[in-house]
Amino acid sequence: MEDIYISKRRRSSDIDVVYLDEQPSAPPPQEDKPPKNKKKKKHRLLKFIATVLIAAFVLSSALIFLVAAASGYTREDLEANEYVSQSQLSSSPFVSNILLLGVDGSAESSSRSDSMILVSVDFVHSKIKLTSFLRDSWVEIPSKGKKAKLNAACSYGGPQLVVDTIEYNFGVDIDHYVMVDFNMFTEIIDNLGGVDVEVTSKEAKFINNTTRHTVESGESVHLNGDVALVYCRIRKLDSDYMRTYRQRKVITALINQAKSAGIGTLISTMQEVFPLIKTDMSAAEITGLAYKAGLGLLAFDIEQNRVPIDEHMNAETINGQWVETLELENVREYLHDYIYTNKIKLDEEEK
Repeated sequence: MEDIYISKRRRSSDIDVVYLDEQPSAPPPQEDKPPKNKKKKKHRLLKFIATVLIAAFVLSSALIFLVAAASGYTREDLEANEYVSQSQLSSSPFVSNILLLGVDGSAESSSRSDSMILVSVDFVHSKIKLTSFLRDSWVEIPSKGKKAKLNAACSYGGPQLVVDTIEYNFGVDIDHYVMVDFNMFTEIIDNLGGVDVEVTSKEAKFINNTTRHTVESGESVHLNGDVALVYCRIRKLDSDYMRTYRQRKVITALINQAKSAGIGTLISTMQEVFPLIKTDMSAAEITGLAYKAGLGLLAFDIEQNRVPIDEHMNAETINGQWVETLELENVREYLHDYIYTNKIKLDEEEK
């Protein structure tokens, strides 16, 4: 017979029977709870950080908006492209395409476009992609019903016709454009403290022999605005392909320099350069784009390319002009894949 222990509770009528060889069940373990004051402190800290970030966002947004609105930049809206339907153009809500046009004269003139670079901010693949369009590309100028060099579109019809021509021939949707006198880059570069780029011995020798500037060669050479502009415009040394490559190198260096600049420096730079630009964007759109690009500048990789690539073009002489004729379907497919997908793998020295 097993030993038992009889215990009485407060009421004598209640009797518990417990077998002595059975172990009473242990109470469930109690989880350690952080002290309430620590939780409150953590909550207050997060709330404070969120408040500071929101205040900084609102303040800097207001500053950018006010600078854009008051700077006196030239606004010229883009009309819908009447030569190609929207359904025929490659686009994505997660990619912003801004065409950067550098011209020989002022942004108010009807000069040929010296530089045409599409800046694509790709939020899907976390990349900023720079694409140069070769100015000697032999393309259809839709408003003229004839073919000509791509850079002639600007003199025929300003930024509107450049956008229409690129969309018509290359099949990619352009959201906005920014047109500048190429000398504007000197202002931006100097305001940000210069840029560091690789300069070959041939490039340094060419600059030293043809200008009043003196440049050393090296993997990371610091250039001020004037020298960077000379570097960007070198053409007779080699080819237009290398010229566009140098332009993209400087823009890449400029983006990297902007990453470390404070909001005060960026606002000051905007005040200097805004009066020199023409664009279709409103002050509100510029503010939104500044924040989109700002997020990308901090975290996104930067890639650079050109179209057409060697495999999709042929050098010819037409009407006494040296031009690049294009395998247009291949060019369109390649450009689409580069901007909107991650299929195109570039070599480090891709030009």
